[in-house]
Amino acid sequence: MKKRRRHQTWEELKSEVLKDPEMRFRFEQEVFYLRLAHLIADLRKKKGITQAELAKRAKVSQPFISRLEKGDHMRVPTFETIHKLLHALGYSLEISAIPERKKAA
Repeated sequence: MKKRRRHQTWEELKSEVLKDPEMRFRFEQEVFYLRLAHLIADLRKKKGITQAELAKRAKVSQPFISRLEKGDHMRVPTFETIHKLLHALGYSLEISAIPERKKAA
C-alpha cells in the first residue's frame, strides 16, 4: 500500500522555498514593495486626498499611483519617485536597519 504524503502548511512550504538565497532575495524584495504600497496608500488616505490629487502633486500619473498602491511589482518606483510621493504627502524618507532574526538551533 502506498503511504500518503502529508500536506505542507504554508509556513513549512515558505520555509523550504526561502532556503534558496535567490528566492529569499526575491521574496524580501516583494515584501518591501508591498509595504511601500501600503504605506503610500495609508498616508494618502490619512491626508484625505485622492489618487488623482496625489498624482498631480507628485507629477506622476494617476494610473501609476493605482498600480503602486496595488503592489504592482512589474513597475517598481525609483528612489526619486518615492521621494516625490512622500514629499507630496508631507513626509520625508528615513531608512533604518534591523538585525535579522536568528534561527533556533
